[in-house]
Amino acid sequence: MGQSEPLSRQGPIVARTAARMVVALLCLLAPPTALAENVDPQGDGSRYAWSENAGWINAEPLGEGGPGMVVGSAGLTGWMWGENAGWISLSCENTSSCGLTSYGVVNDGNGELSGRAWGENTGWISFSCSSPSLCDPYGVVIDPSTGVFSGRAWAENIGWISFSGAPPSAWSVRTSWRPATQGGRKPSPRPPRYRPASDP
Repeated sequence: MGQSEPLSRQGPIVARTAARMVVALLCLLAPPTALAENVDPQGDGSRYAWSENAGWINAEPLGEGGPGMVVGSAGLTGWMWGENAGWISLSCENTSSCGLTSYGVVNDGNGELSGRAWGENTGWISFSCSSPSLCDPYGVVIDPSTGVFSGRAWAENIGWISFSGAPPSAWSVRTSWRPATQGGRKPSPRPPRYRPASDP
């Protein structure tokens, strides 16, 4: 019969193993934090999108420095959160799943967005469709001079997500991102390939 470790040594081993399991579980459950979220730069609440079927969706969840949306010249990363929508990942980089399922919201460098985001409750979220043979054209654009988002994205499980609304109940998502300068001047903004539908 083999000898087991003395009871005096088993306590610390069990405690270390339990602590490691708790830390691993917390890492798996918590979304990764974004190090440079750049939404709502003026702190005026310009961080909400609206879905008629899912309610408000926050592009800066958990406040400044949280795991919110990060807008870059090549695309969006980070997370959005809605009480009814749950967590929405804007890039497979957030979940380290690019090898299995490559997705992400792409920025053409001038603020015209395309590609897809993913949410467990929302399903795939498409940020643009410009082919009239496949869809009524839609999309999301960032104004290169103000950083204000406009337009709509389509989520397979919750329908339209609007990134700005007109008065009297105006809202928008705004970023501090601006297009890179070329030869000392900003690229001239291109009109979007679609005309954003008016939001409620």
